[in-house]
Amino acid sequence: MTTSAYTPQPAPVQPRNGMGTAALVLGILGLLLAWIPIIGFIGFVLGALAIVLGIIGIVRARKGRATNLVVAAIGTGLGVVAFILSTVVFGLFATAVNEQINTPGSVIGTGITQGDQAAPTVIAFGQGHTWSGGETVTVSTPREFTPDNQFLQAPSGKRFVSVDVAVKNGTSQPYQVMMAQLTAQHAGRVAQENFTAGDPLPNTEIPPGGEVTFTKVWEVDQQPGELQVSVKPNPIAGQTVFFKGQF
Repeated sequence: MTTSAYTPQPAPVQPRNGMGTAALVLGILGLLLAWIPIIGFIGFVLGALAIVLGIIGIVRARKGRATNLVVAAIGTGLGVVAFILSTVVFGLFATAVNEQINTPGSVIGTGITQGDQAAPTVIAFGQGHTWSGGETVTVSTPREFTPDNQFLQAPSGKRFVSVDVAVKNGTSQPYQVMMAQLTAQHAGRVAQENFTAGDPLPNTEIPPGGEVTFTKVWEVDQQPGELQVSVKPNPIAGQTVFFKGQF
């Protein structure tokens, strides 16, 4: 009588998805940090790591060793964006520092002109303000914003507000609009910017004497309250102007 030997089945090979997942996480973190001028170099590093890990994840997926090809590809793409964005922001920041230092009447080493050391200025929406460097910014009267896409509507108890921001370059040098720093508060709470609407990254350069307008959209409470938008023409400007009004 012949007894057949039992042959154990090989254990299934687990997909090696770690690299693709790590690339996605690093890409997201890098993109979030790349916007911040001073610590944006972290976004540069994280973006580079996301690119390397994402490529490894894509190679593994194409060889059948991983199952998250899409995740790895998205992580790689976000890494590229974070890498480029952090480079651009750092370059713009360095340019702004150089211009502030070389501005007549500036306090060397601080990037603050003597005319900008006054207390913060508060003005109403629809008005404009000119900084000592020559930049003029006007923020329009707030208006309600309703997205066309039903899936991008404001959450329950929230609504969207939009303003038009007009920037005029009164300096003798080209001015990069992306250097303008804007934040918003509503009813004493931080208003989150809606990055799917308006112009979240107004990347354009204005020649001396030129002017351009872009739109910003924020999420605020449904109940009326005081809306406050703060504006600085660049990250190191010494004076912040607050546009205030009810919305």
